[in-house]
Amino acid sequence: DYPTDTLLPHMKLGLNVKTKNNRFLTSWKNSYDPSSGSFSYKLEIPRHGLPEFLMWRSGGPAFRSGPWDGIRFSGIPEMERWKFVNIVYNFTENKEDIAFTFRVTTPDVYAKLTMRFDGFLELSTWDPEMLEWNVFWVTSTSDCDIYMGCTPYSFCDMNTTPKCNCIKGFEPSNPQGGAMNNTSTECVRKTQLNCKGDGFYWLRNMKLPETSGAIVDKRIGLKECEERCIENCNCTAFANTNIQDGGSGCVLWTRELADIRRYVDAGQDLYVRLAAVDLVTENGNNNSRKTRTIIGLSVGATALIVLSFTIFFFWRKHKQARGIALYTDLVFSILTSFSFLFCLLLCLNKTECGQTGGRLNLLDTTDDDDLKLPLMEYDVVAMPTNDFSISNKLGEGGFGTVYKGRLIDGEEIAVKKLSDVSTQGTNEFRTEMILIAKLQHINLVRLLGCFADEDDKILVY
Repeated sequence: DYPTDTLLPHMKLGLNVKTKNNRFLTSWKNSYDPSSGSFSYKLEIPRHGLPEFLMWRSGGPAFRSGPWDGIRFSGIPEMERWKFVNIVYNFTENKEDIAFTFRVTTPDVYAKLTMRFDGFLELSTWDPEMLEWNVFWVTSTSDCDIYMGCTPYSFCDMNTTPKCNCIKGFEPSNPQGGAMNNTSTECVRKTQLNCKGDGFYWLRNMKLPETSGAIVDKRIGLKECEERCIENCNCTAFANTNIQDGGSGCVLWTRELADIRRYVDAGQDLYVRLAAVDLVTENGNNNSRKTRTIIGLSVGATALIVLSFTIFFFWRKHKQARGIALYTDLVFSILTSFSFLFCLLLCLNKTECGQTGGRLNLLDTTDDDDLKLPLMEYDVVAMPTNDFSISNKLGEGGFGTVYKGRLIDGEEIAVKKLSDVSTQGTNEFRTEMILIAKLQHINLVRLLGCFADEDDKILVY
């Protein structure tokens, strides 16, 4: 009931509902003084909202775990590495306990979770040969793990500069209205909500905002959750409470969205309410990009046609044999030029591999063969992998991460996803798509399809 600074397997960290005892960890004062130090790790259970652990430092919050999403705490995705040392964990909510616990699945293996005096959680396993504790895992030390490291309605991303980014539909409140230049810059709505006609902007791979004061209903799914948010004019965002099996449960935010961060391949979906005009503006930007592309290609194609005719007539002066051959060459030159123009314009509306009008085509190829890969929507790929959950991860390389999954018809698949923040790998992605689509052999994996847009590049085997 009073674990001091160490949690052992099968011990519970959290609230005993019957006795009202909230079991928590407290650090030592320093490495040699076991008296209570500055840090504690305690489960906070709001009257409205979801339970979350908070790291406290001298009475103030220093870190928030995020709510339990059915697999892990959304703010500590790296805990899934514990399975590599045969440790499993769970978070329980019932009439007796609201608590976290872990256990070792291999006999004669000893482990402990310690609250260090410097404010870090540390998982260690015992080495019987060296007779010492080996540190296997320590909580992250990144700037994005600091509690409220960015202001409300912004999220922290370690792969952007600056790290704090206003959510789409919001902008910095500073007079210049430019990018956020520090962690104290506030984000404000570009357009106030109108209740009727508002829409939602989809944020992926997010640590959910602080849920204190949120409305929770674990009996309904995402669609009904969205409908309830639309009906509630005070609702600012919604998400699933559980990301397993395609998602379930509902949490609605009616206050500001605070302490959010974005991950590369962790977190979950968050749907933020925006005024209709801000959603239209986003679509308008895509249309503007497409219009500019069409104009540029049209001008370029016209110049190509003029150049083709010029070359043709100069070439004709140096030829003696004419007649039918000359006429045929002229027709061929014209048809070739117009065919090239047609192909350029067709690329704008290409629908292979998840490409739709208005999206940047990352898979253009000069290969003459028609790959004929089936169109796969992002949701169709994300659902079998539990939204690219770490628990479905098979491996990782320079290209990105490979996940296992199972389609609705029961077929097992492997999904290869280029890192969201990687600036490399596009050529490798294109090459692999072309090569695997051509090669078919009993000992080679079969390419089922692919998806690609400005944010994601995915191959499905």
